[in-house]
Amino acid sequence: MGFFDTLFGRQKPAPAGPDKIFAMSTAQITLQTEQNLIPTGSAAMCFKGIASGPFSEIQTNLEQLLALASREDHLTIKPSEDTFGYSWFTFTSTDFQALVTAIHMASSTLLDRGYGSQLLFAVFAFKRDTGKEMYWLYNYKRSAFYPFVPQRDANDPGRARDNSEELRLAAALGKEMPIEGELDRWFAVWNPPL
Repeated sequence: MGFFDTLFGRQKPAPAGPDKIFAMSTAQITLQTEQNLIPTGSAAMCFKGIASGPFSEIQTNLEQLLALASREDHLTIKPSEDTFGYSWFTFTSTDFQALVTAIHMASSTLLDRGYGSQLLFAVFAFKRDTGKEMYWLYNYKRSAFYPFVPQRDANDPGRARDNSEELRLAAALGKEMPIEGELDRWFAVWNPPL
């Protein structure tokens, strides 16, 4: 960062950080044993696509690479685009570690090719034995996790959050993985393609 950047208040964006995503591998054991949260076998990563030839080629190569890697781990990959125009890779596997590794590999590939700023977040789906789902999100820009617990509400079905449960889970898992410290950055992700 140069003198004029400092003078005019410009900041370099923080580099995307996919390496801390491996904290989910060990936290999953705590989530399952102490919090009764069972992985659903689905995870996804979301990124901003770019309408350019090189990025499209990287995305195609990445899909092929992930398809090859998935043969050994019995992992399925489904690329999609949501209504807001964001691109998704949705992974399913009975092996939770394979999900974490696949998301790390995909995000590292985009980062290595210079598209780290396009990475938004990764989502890991869990459910309670009651069937209620919740999600752990990993914000690439902040290199931190936060919980998202949707709650059904009679007045606003599908759009309410269980904030007290989110805070409880964040406190319980604070030693296991990096937790986003700013609550206003705990963005909701309604209906992820999982």
